[in-house]
Amino acid sequence: MKALISEIETLPNDLDSRLRYLGIEYDIILETDKVEHPEEYDFVFGANHVKKIGLEKFKKLKWVQNSYAGFNNLPVDEWKSKGIVFTNAKDVFSDPIAEWVVLYILMHYKNAIQNYELQKEHNWTRIHNRELEQMNVCIVGIGSIGQAIRKRLEPFNVNFVGVNTRGTTTEGFKSVYPVKELETAVMMSDVVVITLPLNDQTHNLFDRKLIFNMKKGSILLNVGRGRIINEDALVDALESGHLGFCALDVMAKEPVEKNSRLWDCKNLLLTPHVSGTGEYTKERLWEVFEYNCHQFALGKELKNIV
Repeated sequence: MKALISEIETLPNDLDSRLRYLGIEYDIILETDKVEHPEEYDFVFGANHVKKIGLEKFKKLKWVQNSYAGFNNLPVDEWKSKGIVFTNAKDVFSDPIAEWVVLYILMHYKNAIQNYELQKEHNWTRIHNRELEQMNVCIVGIGSIGQAIRKRLEPFNVNFVGVNTRGTTTEGFKSVYPVKELETAVMMSDVVVITLPLNDQTHNLFDRKLIFNMKKGSILLNVGRGRIINEDALVDALESGHLGFCALDVMAKEPVEKNSRLWDCKNLLLTPHVSGTGEYTKERLWEVFEYNCHQFALGKELKNIV
């Protein structure tokens, strides 16, 4: 068996010997135009080479391991229809993303930015903080990331409202609504966190009507995909004071264009799609990949099949 490994420059310690023990040879090739013999590979780590070169060139390909949880930019359905097993990086980024969410919720309610600005002015003005106790926190998308967020917010004694496809009861959530009742869920919530993937059903899900039906003064955080939110409506809601605060790690277009209204919008913080980064993410990713290599070599079911 032979693998093409892309999107990472070096293997973790000892992984080379563990792969070869399984009878797996591999090439590490980061640049697509340097993949000279795609027909040699039984599986690929990192899906972009397959997308750019074309599946038809990978004549032996049986499995693609994505290095990200999201895959909306990949022709996964087409690949699956041709017998390719596609696995993603579910759970790999959940912990650091959850920490990011908690950070920005606390930054708002504990006035972190305002206090820092006052410090720079040598201004001893005291601002009243708010506690999270008994706030309603709505997590839209209660998969692995949503559950990681819930676990970290539990000590603050908040009430969890969940939203999933069918409103299926989920551990740790006081109430769960189906997506068709999303408006009901956000109307009652002080904090709304989006963790959804992007697809036909979630594109522009947070449209102008929904955003302006959110609870006045509530806050919105998005760690899902940027195009889930109507950004013009979001800016209008923040500028008018309808929403109290928003933090975005994902935007409709990345990088954000220089003339975008997002840059100078009040009560809005942007980060450049980094919430999932951390010193252990690569380690977790390689654990998934190595486990799947072992399963693949033995002809057993892989983890995180999409």
